[in-house]
Amino acid sequence: MGAHERKENNMKKKFLAGALTAAMMTGMFTPAMVSADDMTTLSLWIPTLATYSDEAVAEVQDKINEYMGEKYGIQVDLEYVEIGNFEQAINLAMTTDEVDVTCYFTGDGQLSTYVSNGQLLDITDYFENASDDLKNTFTDAEITASSMNGRMYGLVRKYQYGGHETAVLNKDICDEMGIDAKSITTMDELEEVLYQVHEKYSDIYTIVPQSMAEMTWAWTAICDKGIGLTNYAYADWGTTELKSLFETQGFADFCKYTNKWYNDGLVMPDALSNTMEGSSMVTAGSAFCTLHNGDVDPLDALYPNTVETSVIAPARAISTDIGNLQYGISANSAHPEEAFTLLGAMYTDPEFATLLAYGIEGEHYVLNDKDRAEYPEGMTAETEPYGGFSATATYADFLILPVKETALYEDAKQTVEDWDAGVEVSPAFGFFYDTSDKADFLTAYSNLEDKYENALMTGSVALDDVLPQIKSELESIGFYDVLAETQTALDEYLANK
Repeated sequence: MGAHERKENNMKKKFLAGALTAAMMTGMFTPAMVSADDMTTLSLWIPTLATYSDEAVAEVQDKINEYMGEKYGIQVDLEYVEIGNFEQAINLAMTTDEVDVTCYFTGDGQLSTYVSNGQLLDITDYFENASDDLKNTFTDAEITASSMNGRMYGLVRKYQYGGHETAVLNKDICDEMGIDAKSITTMDELEEVLYQVHEKYSDIYTIVPQSMAEMTWAWTAICDKGIGLTNYAYADWGTTELKSLFETQGFADFCKYTNKWYNDGLVMPDALSNTMEGSSMVTAGSAFCTLHNGDVDPLDALYPNTVETSVIAPARAISTDIGNLQYGISANSAHPEEAFTLLGAMYTDPEFATLLAYGIEGEHYVLNDKDRAEYPEGMTAETEPYGGFSATATYADFLILPVKETALYEDAKQTVEDWDAGVEVSPAFGFFYDTSDKADFLTAYSNLEDKYENALMTGSVALDDVLPQIKSELESIGFYDVLAETQTALDEYLANK
């Protein structure tokens, strides 16, 4: 059922859902006795990292609704949006009642923005009254990551947090040139290999951005960001001295490498207008290398015809890495109670979660004799019609899904707990700085950062050439005054921690 039909039937469904809930609580009858047309239909918005055919989504949605209707008395309308367009899409959709449950990102301080704008529903009371199964799913740190001023606004994705920096290399070229990817442990060692490959394979890109015009998502190699759930406060790793992105030493060091590579022809010249994923270009052989954030899953198992270097920068978690992807309920949802039921099921119901992420068993995935999930015979990531199996990172809880055949672990939950224990977490984690009265400043800073960040990180522009101008523009928007206020609040938070 589409969004407009749902809107027209809201009143009828609200009455029926209320009656259904009361009946279920008293044991009078089960949800299976209510027709699908009379159930509440909830929209669920999920960003995509792979390809989903309309036919496959419709087929999976039908299976989900058979199950959800019988077990919970609700129906689900799947809304998949390409990840690059997702934030813009949900910002627009959440101004209406088109969205019930949605994924959202918090890596750049978006949680505070959504809460300040009244876009996310306060779910504190729902969570406190939820089952122990749901409440025990989350650590104290994860609850903190989805909260502001002591109130919860979402549930974090159950996933390893933080990441290390690595590089993904084309396997054919490495084999031909005798390059041992695992011997590469530093940016200097990577640089040496890049120049060797560039000399022999001048007809391909030596190094490309990880995604679009973003040179890397691995902030572990650069600096801590998102401090205070803001979009402007950064610090070098191991410190709590706040700076602009452009004035951190880590950013300067990273850009020094990329600017040199760009000037010497190693970085694709049109990096700023790139629309491709770096891993796809490396797989295809049109590029040799892309920098990448890594974690418990080996990247060369995810991307065909690639090999992965050793860790170049250690596993770290920026202030917003714990819970950098969350699921919550739109404040404009006409069905908050039912929406929380759907939200909770994403974390506590393995059958529903597996259908949602992997698709239909026997068609989109199979379980082998070790009860591990893999593609059906003849299917690959390139031919998969329902992209969830190859790209589960945007789903709510992969810890309750069947372990994939390609995984190098037996117990996903224990593996993630072990990983998390070894991650260096930002000392500013848990700190929130209220910027609700600084909307104009936040917009001005965001525009300034957008103007320079990718150009500098791809090496297209030298930092030394533009830093004086950047500092002048920061001064003109009152950046240093706001940063000083934020620093004072951070110091007080740390002193009382």
